[in-house]
Amino acid sequence: MTTATTPRTITVDDVTVTTDHMGRAYAVIPDDVARRLTAASLEGVDPEARGYFAQESIAHPADSWVALTVRVIFEALLASPEVADDVHEWGLSQYRTWDGGTFFGFIVGESGWDMNTRWWRDEPRNRDLVVHGCATIEPRSRRHLAGTCRF
Repeated sequence: MTTATTPRTITVDDVTVTTDHMGRAYAVIPDDVARRLTAASLEGVDPEARGYFAQESIAHPADSWVALTVRVIFEALLASPEVADDVHEWGLSQYRTWDGGTFFGFIVGESGWDMNTRWWRDEPRNRDLVVHGCATIEPRSRRHLAGTCRF
């Protein structure tokens, strides 16, 4: 008999915000959290789909670990100088006002990111550390979807 482990709760201090050498924003998070978010970002996505078909993950409930974790990542992004300079560019401009937004950057686990070179570390081998899609929290204007999280 196996028991499910409770996912770890992260804080803003657990998130490192950086940019790559092209100026794109990255949220670097602990590997165990990245693996769970990566799995969540693929829930509901057809693994046989080829190319880009605008597939989204399932909507994770507003009170789920996934949505709460993405909110912590959004808070860390908004507190960082890399993103705070232009929140419109990264899709988070309405998060504080409307409780929703989309991060047009990358979320990656610590082992998948090289802080010195500001680039991916062995990306093919670390795919389980790369959250797929853009993290989105639905704004409160979406009524029954408000607060849900999609990728």
